Amino acid sequence: MAQGRSPGSAEPHSWPGDRAGSRALTSPVRMNNRGERQLQSRLNGLMLGRLAIAVGSLVAILFTRELDTSYPPYHVLLSACLLNLVYLIGARAGLRPRWLAFVQIFLDVVAIGILVYLTGIDRFFAYLYLPAIIAASMVLGPRMGIAMASVASVVLAAVSILYFVAGHRLPLVEDGVILAHHTSPAFLFPFLFLFSLSLHLAALLVGKLTAEASRVRILADEIVQNMAGGVLAADRFGGVQFVNPQAARLLGIRDPLAVRGHQIDEILPRSVADLLRRAIQSQDRVADECRVNGSLLSVGVSCLQDGEGGPLRGVVAMLNDLSLRTQIEEMTNRAERFKALLEMSAGMAHEIRNPLASIRGAAQELQSSTLPREDDRQLLRVVMRESDRLDEIISEFLDYASDRPLEMGLCDLSDVLEETAVLLEARGSRNVEIVTDVPRSVVIRGSSDKLKQVFLNLGLNALDACAASVKYSKMIVRCAPARGPGPEQREGVRIDVVDEGCGVPRENLERVFDPFFTTKPQGVGMGLAIARKLVQAHGGEITLESKEGKGTTVRVWLPV
Repeated sequence: MAQGRSPGSAEPHSWPGDRAGSRALTSPVRMNNRGERQLQSRLNGLMLGRLAIAVGSLVAILFTRELDTSYPPYHVLLSACLLNLVYLIGARAGLRPRWLAFVQIFLDVVAIGILVYLTGIDRFFAYLYLPAIIAASMVLGPRMGIAMASVASVVLAAVSILYFVAGHRLPLVEDGVILAHHTSPAFLFPFLFLFSLSLHLAALLVGKLTAEASRVRILADEIVQNMAGGVLAADRFGGVQFVNPQAARLLGIRDPLAVRGHQIDEILPRSVADLLRRAIQSQDRVADECRVNGSLLSVGVSCLQDGEGGPLRGVVAMLNDLSLRTQIEEMTNRAERFKALLEMSAGMAHEIRNPLASIRGAAQELQSSTLPREDDRQLLRVVMRESDRLDEIISEFLDYASDRPLEMGLCDLSDVLEETAVLLEARGSRNVEIVTDVPRSVVIRGSSDKLKQVFLNLGLNALDACAASVKYSKMIVRCAPARGPGPEQREGVRIDVVDEGCGVPRENLERVFDPFFTTKPQGVGMGLAIARKLVQAHGGEITLESKEGKGTTVRVWLPV
């Protein structure tokens, strides 16, 4: 049997350093959108941190250098502030956040290298590499952080070589800086090695921690987003902070992201908002049932506190739709009533059957006696024939109403179909050819007798449909491996019973499996109903397709 394969989907593009934290249970599109939002948030923090450091350094330089604006590092820091404005414009223009982050961090490394060149590698600006490398690991991942740490180490080594071979003069560098700089190899080599090692370790550790934090956060978000119930979180002031899709659907909120920051009284139904307000005021759990948009909801509100008895941080509401519970209760009551009606009907059938047997016996005795009139004998024959027909209806109804479990075991479906075909040939007519297309052996778990009853009923219906047509026709019984219907796609076999008879009118297709529905003059209307019940008892499915005047196909699927 052919094995089904679910189609794959390509992973969204990511930096190599991000892969450690990018494996989650979300779809690629949702995962990509969430990652872009998170990256944009980190990028905003990077720009804000850069601006704060640059402004602080500018202020420090202006005060320590007595407002000397000709000092070269001053111009570098001022350029960094102006570049920050360019980055902000690029972010608002919709540039890809990853490439924008890469460009920013790389230029930061270059700018810090220029500041180190102007002030010396053992001064304050050299230590700005540490936040730059941490930012690279957090924003772009550990691999890119290590790459930037390597670039920073190369820049520091290059500056050190320049200071070592320059003597007493370098372009744009004050003489005092060169004279105060330690150019001894005993200092430079350990300093560069340890500084480079610290940058690489910081990149590695921060990248790993960021990746793990992202993985845990994504997993937690995925769990909350896909919970069967609704989740709504609000802060201690009543501002909505989070609404998952299920809660938005239950509360009639179109855009869960748009309501963030709004007060609960503004966007939530009054009954739900009152429960949240009660929980905020009492700082205790509150639970009740509310009717929202015609649906009955169970709402439980819990408080979030800093430790036991600590200050309130917010509240979380869990919402569950009770409409399904009401429907289940109604279906259960309906099933119980149906079961009671079925038991009563079976009892009535048994009670009718007993006097019916007496009536038939009496009619048979009268028929065997000498009656003076032929009309009387004809009436007795009608009584006996109708009694037999009524007894057949009651027998089939009792079979349909019976809830006894089937005696299941391993059986060869091929033998069942071949024996059924022999029985059908014995009952068929000359203008109907019975063709079988059945494998040599198909072993399934089921009841041979009940399955033979199913296919005998289907075959007899097909023969009757073919007999109604005066032309020569075929009835085909074929069996082949097939996957089952529904999302499970279980392994099984499909049996088709095809005829070229008169077909079923379109208006009757939905009723063919109903008990006592028949279009035959002498039919009972229980054959297909019993067949469907027996097939479902085997865990299978039965369907019927028909076109009036062209024929009918009944498909039975059974698990193996």
